[in-house]
Amino acid sequence: MYHFLKFIIRVFYSIIYKIEITGEENIPQNEGIIIAPNHIHFVDPLIIGSFYKGHPYAMAKKELFKNPLLSKIIRLLGAFPVDRDGNDIKAIKQSLKLLKENKPLVIFPEGTRNILPGKNHADGKAGTTLIAIRSKVRIVPVTIDSNFKFRDRVRIIYHEPISLEKYYGMRLSSDEYIDIMNDILDQIYEKMELRI
Repeated sequence: MYHFLKFIIRVFYSIIYKIEITGEENIPQNEGIIIAPNHIHFVDPLIIGSFYKGHPYAMAKKELFKNPLLSKIIRLLGAFPVDRDGNDIKAIKQSLKLLKENKPLVIFPEGTRNILPGKNHADGKAGTTLIAIRSKVRIVPVTIDSNFKFRDRVRIIYHEPISLEKYYGMRLSSDEYIDIMNDILDQIYEKMELRI
């Protein structure tokens, strides 16, 4: 069922948009990694999930799981709920477990859709860097770039993985986790060309 759903979604978005993917060689294999895309449109999670080679898991806002049909679909695709308004210990534990099992985990580090124009990004959330450091995995930044109009180009760029090894074992404040994430988001948004 997973592969069928993924195929249907991929075909649908290939008709709606012109999908261009580069940098897939930067995705490490056979190790836990965090795939960290920017978030500029509500279709971002489905596009990333359906075009990713392999079976990624993903944090998704808990509100999406209130609709029984949508909940069933996104759970089949590997999503699990996260409460964005607080420290969701259950979601963090689930993330650490998946990464320990060498699974790829998609986390949108801005936490919600960014409505700022062009290369401007919202502040990153502390959770992505916290999980990367605790699990000792690398982060693969991903640029999603488009205006998402019918038959628009949608550029997906996988950047080289980033190791946060120098922070292992350190006690960091929430602001420090956010600063680290904002540096990564700067790199992600620097590649924007299409978004107005």
